[in-house]
Amino acid sequence: MSVPFQAIKHFGKVKDGDDWVNKLIFGDNLQALKHLLKLKKEGKLKNADGTDGVRLVYIDPPFATKQDFQGNSGAKAYQDKIVGAQFIEFIRKRLILLKELLSEDGSIFVHLDWKKSHYIKTILDEIFSENNLRNEIIWAYTGPGSPG
Repeated sequence: MSVPFQAIKHFGKVKDGDDWVNKLIFGDNLQALKHLLKLKKEGKLKNADGTDGVRLVYIDPPFATKQDFQGNSGAKAYQDKIVGAQFIEFIRKRLILLKELLSEDGSIFVHLDWKKSHYIKTILDEIFSENNLRNEIIWAYTGPGSPG
């Protein structure tokens, strides 16, 4: 099921006749992906050159830390409670929809920590084919509290 988006705030100018573009979407990301996919299938999700889909996806999912996180004002931002096989399946469902959402020349970047990246790399290989991996970006940490 797809739930339509509601514009709360516009960023930049909307040209006459254009629909709401540049979306910052709040809510359940699985429902948002389903709605974006519906828009793509209806021909309503296009790039500037008229091609369908999304050219760039960057996701920064929870890292299965079993923690609650707060925003700047101390308000609850999100819970990171899904762990183990549930975490992998949580990510898999979204990656499957993201693959369908991408344009023919689209790219996806997945930000994960060293504790979960190898699990999700296997899922990415399954969904996108291991031949499509272009590179892995590794952060180098030094100093106290560094992993590894």
